[in-house]
Amino acid sequence: MSETQGFRSGFVSILGRPNAGKSTLLNALVGQKVAIVADKPQTTRATIQGVAHWPGAQVVFLDTPGIHAPKSSMNRRMMDAVRAALDQRDLLLFVADATLPFTPADEHAIDLLRQASTPTLLLLNKRDLVKDQASLLPLLDRYRQSFEFAEYLPISADRGAGLDEVRAAIVSRMPEGPPYYPPDHVTDQPERFLACELVREKIIRETHEEVPHSVVVLVDHWEEDERLTRITATVYVERTARRASSLARAGRG
Repeated sequence: MSETQGFRSGFVSILGRPNAGKSTLLNALVGQKVAIVADKPQTTRATIQGVAHWPGAQVVFLDTPGIHAPKSSMNRRMMDAVRAALDQRDLLLFVADATLPFTPADEHAIDLLRQASTPTLLLLNKRDLVKDQASLLPLLDRYRQSFEFAEYLPISADRGAGLDEVRAAIVSRMPEGPPYYPPDHVTDQPERFLACELVREKIIRETHEEVPHSVVVLVDHWEEDERLTRITATVYVERTARRASSLARAGRG
């Protein structure tokens, strides 16, 4: 009998509108931080892979930029990444904000799901911020009217509420097969990319209006020894008046 008989593995894309909590969900499902999180839209600019190793299953998740109407070349590239994430997946997770009403922008986002024949779970996130839980029922019904999801699950990715049900729903829809990656693999992103993203996350969270949201961080120097990793990075901002470079240093014990 094969050691992997009965084992399940597959690929799942996480989709949704900006600020719905997709990256928070990815980190929660993987069990560690692989994507930065901020309360500003379009924090995620490209697909981020995170691999969850669960008993009897391995699931490869792809976190995507928030679905929006592109108004710049960068936004168009982000939406191209979202469309690419629809292809050749075993399951899609559509994350929606439970604190917001259904809008035409949500209908536009769901239009993308209609382009794929892949089963999709609706995850109504941030349920912990809704005082009257009964108010979730009309919102769930509104999403049901717009698209036939395979399952409807109210969750809180930040608090972990409902995630056991999400894991069970995901695993039940994964095909049988061996793991794609070794057990110590959690993301496809190199350390330098993760370091740049952590610096960018700190800038977005701490500077608010002082620095534009369109921030790019590039590593200039990377030095490792037995005790510490020294990183020198340049921060580029969108506006000409603020293009003075800044040095960001991170240490790892």
